[in-house]
Order: sequence, then structure tokens, then C-alpha cells
Amino acid sequence: MENWIEISFRDSIVSRDGRPFGAGQGNRMRSAGWPLPSVVAGSLRSAVGKAAGREFSAQTGQDLLELEVVGGLPFSESDRTVYYPAPQDCVVPPKPQAVLAARPQEMQSGDGCDLPHAALLPVMLSPDDAASDFKPEPAPAWWPEEKFVSWMLGEKVEFDSSFLAMPVVDARTHVYIDPKTGATEEGKLFSTTALALQYLPRHGAAANAAFSDRYHPMRLALRVRGEGWALETAARIDSLHPLGGERKLACWKTSGEKLWSCPDGISGALAKAQRVRMVLATPAIFSGGWKPGWLNDNLIGKPPGTDVELKLVGVCIKRWQAVSGWSLAEPRGPKPIRRMVPAGGVYFFGVTSGSAAALAGRWLEPVSDAPQECRDGFGLAAWGIW
Repeated sequence: MENWIEISFRDSIVSRDGRPFGAGQGNRMRSAGWPLPSVVAGSLRSAVGKAAGREFSAQTGQDLLELEVVGGLPFSESDRTVYYPAPQDCVVPPKPQAVLAARPQEMQSGDGCDLPHAALLPVMLSPDDAASDFKPEPAPAWWPEEKFVSWMLGEKVEFDSSFLAMPVVDARTHVYIDPKTGATEEGKLFSTTALALQYLPRHGAAANAAFSDRYHPMRLALRVRGEGWALETAARIDSLHPLGGERKLACWKTSGEKLWSCPDGISGALAKAQRVRMVLATPAIFSGGWKPGWLNDNLIGKPPGTDVELKLVGVCIKRWQAVSGWSLAEPRGPKPIRRMVPAGGVYFFGVTSGSAAALAGRWLEPVSDAPQECRDGFGLAAWGIW
């Protein structure tokens, strides 16, 4: 069984990165660029436990961990569209040229590279696209589904105001108040940052434009699967509950519609494809670091839940990101640091057996290795062709 939830925001959300903060550790609370899947999943599970009136015993905690909570993607209030992170194979040249696509390229005689596997090809621009030297410009952080699907089908994409930037960072400076005197103490300053997720800035909007032309009202979209009392409670949730740190409130409400599915154009293209792309919509955690655990030493394997066999040809990803946390369950204490492949990472495959049509049924399904990381929403994958 599954349910869909929309999250709207009253406050800016504190989603800390892993750097120390506190007395004797640092006076700046820094924010991650976007709430991690585990932050969203953990907040919903807490809300479900409280809504059900349960004591947070070991059994209750285990029941809540069995809930699969995936998504945390921007969702437009007005046009009901999901937004996806910018694919890393997108190369933006100086205007007015079209957006260019990086692809695995055969090396020429005398070329060399230090890729971690001999079977991988470097992902770069074609010789024609790379004929003129230029410094790439940053791509918009969030792509509307229509434009994202066009890119996944190998079509040309032009940027406009439907693309969105990362949220505005709400930075504040605070002072320490002595509880006995009610006065500040000199020199005891600290700062916090939060993410204003209520509205995301439009790409390329003029600074003097009207507010509605500069910002787009947003929510977050979630899909929840499970069974038993936990899913029954999630299916009727409608409450204010904190998301992230500092108890900043968000509104969690069951949606009356399915918030995403595999687009028809993608399904048709995959049915005929011999080369496919996997783009990470959320950060992924793989046992091999950059390499999914479902690939063998020859970079061949089957994505979770399918019978199609793929061979990895090239990878286009950013540097790894760290995720940790603090466990309130026994044994209490800091969680080990894990390395994530950032959202937007692109994996290029060739189909070695079976039909890629099976991948249409795995649209925005997790491809991380560990079952709990999948249930926490790490590694949602969108599929396309190249």
C-alpha cells in the first residue's frame, strides 16, 4: 500500500550540515543546500508516531523504520508539477548558445585518464561541441518535469523562468542571554542559517520584477509505503510538525492525488532503447562509493526490481558528500559517516540483455544498496536514453 503527502511550510527550515556547532565547537550553524532524505523521513516517522499516540518503544521505532518514505522533491502549488535536480551531464556555455550534453567519449590515440575502472569511458563534450574553449556557467538547480523529461529523451533544452534556483538562505545572528540577569553577554554571538522553502527563486528573474515573477510557491512531495498502524496513520495525517532542527514547523497533509509517475514519453523511449541513463533525483549511498553494489566487478548488473541487465559505460557525478547524524535509539550516540553520491549524478549504461522497458516501472524508485537507506529515500532514480 502507498500514500502521498504534501509538505507546506510556515517557517524557514534548519537542515544542518555535519560541521560542529555548540559551546566550544563553533559559533556558526551552517545549513545543507537541501534537506537530506533521512531528515524528511525521520520527521514524518516522528509525526506518525505522535499522531498515533504511541510511546516510542523499541517496537514502535522498528515499525516506523519499516515505513518507506521517499521524495522530498519540490512540488508546485499552482501547476502541480514535480521538480528534479539538474542533471550533471548538462553543460551550460555562455549565452546565446544552446545547452550542451556531455556523453561517454572514446579516447583517441595518446589520450589517457585516471578513472577508477578500465572499462569506463570519460564523460565529456563531443569534439564539435568542445571546439571553442569556454568556462561553463551554472545550470538552474531545479528543472520542471516537462523540461527534465525532454532532457532525458535527448532533446534540446532552453532555460526560462520555469526553472528554479536553490532556496534563499535565511541567515541570522543571535546573542547569548544570561538567564539570571536577562542581559546579553559581551562577545557571545552565534549565527544560524535556514532554508526558505516556501518560495524558490525563478531562474534568471530580474531583481526589480514583481514577487510572483521572481519566486514560485512550493511544497515538498512524498510517497509513503508500508503496512499496519504506521501506514494507516500516515494515510490520514494532517498536522503541524517540526521538520529539521530548531523545531521549525511544517504542515504535513495527505494528498488526494498521485504526485508523480513515469511520463509516457519516457516509457515509449525505454521500450526501444539499447543505451539508457540513470539520473539520481536524491543522493544515493552505494557500498562501492561511486559504484552501485548491484554491479559486479565487470560493471554489469540488474537494477533493483528488474530483470534487465545493464553494463556501466560512463559516470558523471560531483564529489561525494557526507551524511551522519545522532541516534536516539540504542546504542545512543553519533552515527557513522557515510559517503553519498550527490543528487543529479548521471550513470550511462548499455543494455546487454532484456528490455529496458522494465525501467519505466522503476521511475523514482530507490537504487541504493542497503534496504534501510532505500526506505529512507536515498537514491531515487529517473531513467532516460542517450
